[in-house]
Amino acid sequence: MYLSNLATLDRDAATLPANIQKGLKFLAETDIAALPAGRVDIEGDTIFALIQDYDTAPKAEKRPESHARYIDIQFVFSGREIIGYAPLAADYTVEEDLFESKDVKFYSKVTDETDLLLGAGAYAVFYPTDIHRPGCAAEAQGKVRKVVIKLLA
Repeated sequence: MYLSNLATLDRDAATLPANIQKGLKFLAETDIAALPAGRVDIEGDTIFALIQDYDTAPKAEKRPESHARYIDIQFVFSGREIIGYAPLAADYTVEEDLFESKDVKFYSKVTDETDLLLGAGAYAVFYPTDIHRPGCAAEAQGKVRKVVIKLLA
């Protein structure tokens, strides 16, 4: 997991892998406000963006998840949300396994979860070795515009 802000991309870019740099470059150079919700291809199924508009919800209503094939860059364009984070551990109970069809596995309980607060401009990178719980309300429920960049691992 990696947490930063698009405002420091010039400083951070040299430490990041090339595919993550491509995803962040898309975020830095694109008018996110002008895009409709939905998928935007950057490099076909290798790198693409999912533009999302939603209301955050209490953490208890959100499910922890992990991915096998894709790395996520979760970028908050506007609003604030908490994303729960924990390293993937073998002893977590799988609630729903959709790895084959949708590259996602949901967990019923995750211990020692760390809450990451993301405001406008912040992003977090989640690898297949990470569990994350996006869309959680910060101080109160609110509207978020987020871009999830999917990068083939």
